[in-house]
Amino acid sequence: MTRGSIPNWRATLARWLRESSADTRDPGGPEARVYEVPFAEVWDEVVGEVERRPRWTLSHRDEELGLISVTCRSPVPRLIDDLTVWISLDEDGLTRVELLSKSRNGRGDFGVNRRRIEGLLRHLDHAVGSDHRVLRRGRPPSGSAPGVDRGIG
Repeated sequence: MTRGSIPNWRATLARWLRESSADTRDPGGPEARVYEVPFAEVWDEVVGEVERRPRWTLSHRDEELGLISVTCRSPVPRLIDDLTVWISLDEDGLTRVELLSKSRNGRGDFGVNRRRIEGLLRHLDHAVGSDHRVLRRGRPPSGSAPGVDRGIG
């Protein structure tokens, strides 16, 4: 182990004990996804994956708003987290996926929320094809909520 790796490990542990959520809309959060794939295909894939995951319960879905709400239970100590997925069309007609995973207990999550988001995004990359992913298209303007305004007039 190198001397420089210890502070990185400590910083990671400190973040895990401090953070209780992960959000693709935050500058330090996991990266959102933008795909050159129809909205309906991405929507169906996310809903299908949520339904396949053990300990995940689909709480609410509204395709018109592009909103999916999920309750996630950890196996031990059976804590409950909330996962929200927004799927929308951006100004170029590309499908954008944003996620928020948040612990209900408000205490450190040991990185579970970030890993949950990253796992779902890896699944999406594989399912819709990473060749359809548009890299680093930037984040939405601050104050905008993905999935609320899909530009339908």
